[in-house]
Amino acid sequence: MIVMVIVAIGVALAVPTFQNVTQRRQTTAQAEELAAFIAYAQSEAVKQNTVVSVELKYTSANNWCVGAAETLTGCDCTGSGTACTIDGVLKTMGSATQEKSSMLTPGTDKVFAFDPIRGTMIAADLVPTHTFTLQSDNAKYALRVDVAPTGEVKVCNPFSAKAVPGFKACA
Repeated sequence: MIVMVIVAIGVALAVPTFQNVTQRRQTTAQAEELAAFIAYAQSEAVKQNTVVSVELKYTSANNWCVGAAETLTGCDCTGSGTACTIDGVLKTMGSATQEKSSMLTPGTDKVFAFDPIRGTMIAADLVPTHTFTLQSDNAKYALRVDVAPTGEVKVCNPFSAKAVPGFKACA
């Protein structure tokens, strides 16, 4: 009987810790996948010597998608407009196919494109850095994906109170 009580207490203490680890891992995986998706779009622009755009369609924190296409004007990752394809292959990701994390920023639709020569952002895009902030469902963890005008993509901690170990604080 005493052994069962001790086991029950141990399980009760371990469940919240396991949930936190799962939430942190899901947020990390989603941020890293988004960063890799954007870096892929940039590399394809240079590789194929064509402009490649990345477009975020944002309806809500839990309803968003990102697509990449060989066009300057973006694409529609929701499937209702211009197809998001690179070299004939569909290139999208979003809340419907991702693990449980919410996108906090930018909070609106966004389009940017990469130059085919240097892989930098197209000069017409006047935003200095594009940021995408993802937060765990339990709101304990957050990561931000930054895309600089040079095309550099990095993942960082936007809030010290919601920091994910292994990532530097955002500048």
